[in-house]
Amino acid sequence: MGIRSTIAGSDSPGDRRYLGDQQPMNAPLPTAIDQRATELRKAMVGALVTAGTIVDPRWQAAFTAVPRHLFVPRFYQNTIEGPSLIEASMGDRWLSMIYTDTHLVTRADVTSSSTAPSLMATMLQALDLIGDETVLEIGTGTGYNAALLSERLTDRQIVSIDIDPRSVNAARRHLAAAGYHPLLAATDGVDGYPTRAQYDRIIATCRLDFIPPAWLTQLKPTGTIVTPLGAGIARITKHDDSAEARGVFLPDTAYFMPLRHHEGQSSVADLIQTAVSSPGRTRGYEYDSTIYRDNAARFWLDLTQPDVRTMQVAAAAIAFHLDGSWARLTDGTVTQGGPRNVWDEVESAHRTWLQAGKPARQRYRLAVTGQHQRILLDNSPSPVHELHPPQDQ
Repeated sequence: MGIRSTIAGSDSPGDRRYLGDQQPMNAPLPTAIDQRATELRKAMVGALVTAGTIVDPRWQAAFTAVPRHLFVPRFYQNTIEGPSLIEASMGDRWLSMIYTDTHLVTRADVTSSSTAPSLMATMLQALDLIGDETVLEIGTGTGYNAALLSERLTDRQIVSIDIDPRSVNAARRHLAAAGYHPLLAATDGVDGYPTRAQYDRIIATCRLDFIPPAWLTQLKPTGTIVTPLGAGIARITKHDDSAEARGVFLPDTAYFMPLRHHEGQSSVADLIQTAVSSPGRTRGYEYDSTIYRDNAARFWLDLTQPDVRTMQVAAAAIAFHLDGSWARLTDGTVTQGGPRNVWDEVESAHRTWLQAGKPARQRYRLAVTGQHQRILLDNSPSPVHELHPPQDQ
């Protein structure tokens, strides 16, 4: 892997530059694992460049320099028998899977993962960095994204926060092992990190359904936020000294783990069991769960029905809401239970999308002013949907 060194004349761990393949005289010789990792990493980055995913040479250099394997010493692979642990002791099998363009689940409870490099590259390039920006990252995870930012800029320009102290402590170790020392903090991402505000850029690596107003407050005029929103990636820019930010959705699909700050919601496992086996209110359905197979429709449904989850269980398709509502679709009928008729709401949202002409995600615009967050279509000033904050935000 690339060797990193402090810039001459500075003793700050944040003042760093990449020296490519140069090695200081006292640098340890690369191990066989280092050499194999470098080979695999260059191949992965080369494939991303060839595919047109990485288009900025500076990000190409960053992805080539940062050793992903130092941030994912172990991860879980789904198998028929359940999650299977893949770890460093497995050698080349472990390394080869790390240097593929896929997301890696790093906890058996599926609360943390390392995002697929292609999606990371898309979002990082959307920040449109010049070189002197300060960046707040929401969702430290393994620390890999913070390392890429530190490589592209410097450690001193990066703040990364995560609600989980275990993730923060592990990420700090990973980052130090790779030679990076950005500021990390264990705190709720909804609140941002006011101590270092204001920031030129804010990037989130967790799913949101509403942009926390604190982020706009902590964003400099003309600053940019890049964040997952529903099943899309929003890029919004603050308008000078105003409190409003406007932007668009990137053409890419993105499924991230949700920003973790909710407590007291129904257990997903309990909701699934209830939806599969409980009696309820039954009627014929207008649309079945195949409406989610259309990417444009799913984008709209995820945006307008953010707390609804769907899955197939045996012969039935089920949908459930985190408030405890559920629906079961089978044999031409839908059975619903809980405080709301969740499938009625899904069908209504789908009809709205059809009546609008089945718009693709690139046609939507986003206008955000604190708690007032609107989705616009094309150049129309009238919103087609308004985002609503979670009850505890």
